[in-house]
Amino acid sequence: MDISYFPPFHDHHTHVSFYSALSGTADLSACSTEREAIEILRNASGSGNIIFARGWKNNLYDISKHELEQLPPVAICNISLHSFKINKRAREIFYQTDENVIKHIDSQEWVEHNLNAVFALFTDYGNLELIPTFVSSLEKQGIYEMEDMSVSSEKSALFLAKEYSDRIMLWAEMSMYEKFSEARKFVHGIKLFADGALGARTAALEHACAGGNIKFLLHDKPEMRKLLKLAAECKPAIAVHAIGDAAIEQTLDCVEDVFPNEKKLIIRIEHAQMISISQAMRAKKMGIILSMQPNFSDDSLCYADRLSEYYINANNPFRMLIDEAGFIPGKDLLFGSDGMPHGMLPAAISSVKSPLLSQRLSVDELIAGYKC
Repeated sequence: MDISYFPPFHDHHTHVSFYSALSGTADLSACSTEREAIEILRNASGSGNIIFARGWKNNLYDISKHELEQLPPVAICNISLHSFKINKRAREIFYQTDENVIKHIDSQEWVEHNLNAVFALFTDYGNLELIPTFVSSLEKQGIYEMEDMSVSSEKSALFLAKEYSDRIMLWAEMSMYEKFSEARKFVHGIKLFADGALGARTAALEHACAGGNIKFLLHDKPEMRKLLKLAAECKPAIAVHAIGDAAIEQTLDCVEDVFPNEKKLIIRIEHAQMISISQAMRAKKMGIILSMQPNFSDDSLCYADRLSEYYINANNPFRMLIDEAGFIPGKDLLFGSDGMPHGMLPAAISSVKSPLLSQRLSVDELIAGYKC
């Protein structure tokens, strides 16, 4: 498929500040074995004496502690952005900046509850000068406008607001927003998390899977209702990360409880991969926007090691959302990449050519969901 066919588009879900911090280091996304990954890490150069690596795919291989400790200071980010491996040498350097993160980085539950603190630690070691280079690389892939769904530091937020105010929309996770001072006025909306990620086996799925996924809800309903109220007091736009059907159900219940007749708020559900027909109908009736990733249709294949057949077939049900629930690409059904990977071409291959008919989008539907 010729990418020149597509107009410049708007990526409704990425992480500009975080990906920029990782962009000048090691990319493991093409690796299928531990040996390939280790070879790249051995030959990589570091940023601030630390080698940052992105794109590790734990569905294909693991990186053993023995191999990890033979490397220079290295911090590895799983492709899901929700799981990390950091060797002792890197921990000693990071410890000087945020000892609390390093003390808890091996607890997946802690990471899910404090993801933006990990993002901030990585971003603090990044160079702001990497941002223009990273943004330029996205332009070459057809991305002109984008949304940083969890801007990772005040410094990066102020830089993005100054240099790209007309092109990059900033969202901040609640705890990060509360730390901001001057940057608060540039934040468009508040990001909340209902669950984790498939890559980290922490998406909140209603039905058990043999691969280890559990009903991992980050908050109980009273906590989620409180967070929604607090977010609405801060900004008129709220985005809730909810991948699994259990997380989506909780989000819908709490939004319905807190904002039964609210029409002024913009409320989005990010990812919504395992949304059911009944949940889709409720979301449509409530005026909730779905912000989804066509490239995540590939999760039905790459995460077959941890998903049941039910969830393999339930993932990214675009035909149901459009044909039955009435969502309209570009209006209340928005598309983004989450950087896994960026660009229109991977999204087109994953959706237009999906082996599952339920996931397929027409080229016009795809372009509408990404259009500036």
